[in-house]
Amino acid sequence: MAENIIDGSGIQIETYPEIVNDIINGTQQVPGLVRIYGPDINVGSNTPDGNLINIFALSKEDILQLCVAIYDSFDPDQAVGVALDAISQLCGISRQGGSYTQTNVVLVATQAVNLVGLDNPAATPFTISDANNNQFQLVNSQTISAAGTYTYLFQSANIGFTQVIPNTITNIVTITPGVATVNNPSVPTLVGQDQETDAAMRIRRQQSISIPSQGSLNGLIGGLQSIYGVDQAVVYENNTGTTNAYGVPPYSIWCIVNGGSSQAIGNMIYDYWFPGVGMKGSQLVPVTNIDGSSINIYYDKAVYENFYSQFNVHSKSNSGVNTTAIASYLSDNYVLNIYQAADITTMASLLRVYSSDLVMSSAGVSLTNSNFTSEVFPSAYLNKLVLPAANITISVI
Repeated sequence: MAENIIDGSGIQIETYPEIVNDIINGTQQVPGLVRIYGPDINVGSNTPDGNLINIFALSKEDILQLCVAIYDSFDPDQAVGVALDAISQLCGISRQGGSYTQTNVVLVATQAVNLVGLDNPAATPFTISDANNNQFQLVNSQTISAAGTYTYLFQSANIGFTQVIPNTITNIVTITPGVATVNNPSVPTLVGQDQETDAAMRIRRQQSISIPSQGSLNGLIGGLQSIYGVDQAVVYENNTGTTNAYGVPPYSIWCIVNGGSSQAIGNMIYDYWFPGVGMKGSQLVPVTNIDGSSINIYYDKAVYENFYSQFNVHSKSNSGVNTTAIASYLSDNYVLNIYQAADITTMASLLRVYSSDLVMSSAGVSLTNSNFTSEVFPSAYLNKLVLPAANITISVI
C-alpha cells in the first residue's frame, strides 16, 4: 500500500485506484466502507455510493497533485510561472519582459493638424492598423503646420512579436480631419519580442550557472546569459591555426547574442577575453580599461530569419478546425534558438499540446516557401528562425 510521504526519493503519493481502495477496504488506521456496512455493499460506479466514493477520491487526488506541484516548484528545472521567477532570482536571473514592434509610417496631411502620441498618457494616441487589425500608435506627439508628406515612428499597441509586412499598415483607426492616408513603406525598425517562456527561462538559468567557471568558454556563455535582456548567447571558439567551419579566424572567438545592451555585452566579453585572442563580429563596442585606454570588442547580434510551414490538419472528432487560431498558437509557441533547425516533429508535438483532437499530416518547412522538407536550418550560423503566422499554410482534411 502506497503512502503519501517525502523521502530520499522525493515525494510519493497514492494513485487514484489506491485512494478508491482505501475508501472501500480501509487502512490499518481507518476502517473502510466494507467493514462499516458489510461485504455486500454495492460500490459500483453506477450507484450513489460509487459516485460518492469517486467524488471523495478525485478530491483527495487533486489535493495530492497540488502537493506534488508545490514540491516540484522548488526545483528550478520543473517550476512554472511565478514560482520559477522566484527561485531563479536566487541565481540572479529575472524573466525577460516582452518588447514592442516599431516601424516608420509615411503620413499624408491635407492641412495643419495636431496628432497625439504615446508621450501624452492623458490622451488617446493617434492609432492606425493593418488588415489584420494589428494596431500601431504614434510614439511622439506631432504638430503638423501645413499639408505635406511626413514620416513618423509608430509602435504596436500589443507587446510582443507582431508581423509587419511593408505597405500593409494603411487603415486609420483614429479618424482625424487633415490626415488623408498612411502607409509603412519599409520593414520594422524594431521587431518586438514575446515575454520569455518558462522553457526558455529554464534553459537560460541552466546556462547562467556556468558563470563561476572563470576564464572558460562556459563561463563566458554563462556571463552573457546573465545580462538583462539577453535570452540566448552562443560562442564559437577556434583554437587552431586555420579558419574553422564556422568562419571563425585562427585563435579567435565569435560571440552571437540575442537581445541585451551592447555595452553590457561588450563589458562581459572583455571580462573573459584574453589578450591576443581575436574576435569575430560586426558589432563594435569600445570598452575602457582601468588605466583609461580603450579596447574594441566585437560580436554579432542574432539575425531573425523567417521560415514557412505547410501541413494538413484532421479533427478526430470531426469538430470544426480554426486554422487562424492554430497558426497564431504555433507562431507564438514555436520558439527556436540561434542556428536551431525547424522541424515538423516539434510542430506536430506543439499541435498536440494545442489540441489532442487534431492530427497533423503532410507537413513541411522551408526557407523560401517552396521545396518543403521535414527539417530546415537557418541560412547562416548567426540566424534565428522565426515562424510568422502569415507564413503558415494549413489545409483541413
